Amino acid sequence: MAGDEGRTEAVEEEDKIRLVARLSADYMLRSLKMIGELAQGELLTGLVNLALVQAKVGHLDRMGSGFNSLDAIPPDEVRRPVSVLALSASLGLPYETTRRHVAKMVETGQCQRVKGGVIAPTAAVDDPRRAEMLEQNLINLKRLYRNLKAAGVALD
Repeated sequence: MAGDEGRTEAVEEEDKIRLVARLSADYMLRSLKMIGELAQGELLTGLVNLALVQAKVGHLDRMGSGFNSLDAIPPDEVRRPVSVLALSASLGLPYETTRRHVAKMVETGQCQRVKGGVIAPTAAVDDPRRAEMLEQNLINLKRLYRNLKAAGVALD
């Protein structure tokens, strides 16, 4: 019957949606674990650090700058400072919380205050642990892609 066929397709679609949710959650949890480990178990500090790094070099990705590999880390001169207020807004965190995590990062050398805000200096970004995390994240992303494709999810 036509009604049963439509109901079966709807159930299959719901099952696929649940599977995508589980696979995506697995990827996110693996990523968050790595971010926390990179920040000595402080997940929120790791997230603030990640937002800082992205905020100050994101413009380079859009410009086709040539800094698209682990070996081509942008030098400090091309990094844009970001304010603590902008970081807190981008993460949806209270300003004071973000300020405390930035202060921790300044103390540990993960970022430095400059005119206009803070940056993560090249020396802090050029860390073998960060490169290892990026490589592991690529493996996790490929795993997610492979599992979604095996489940019949169109990824175009």
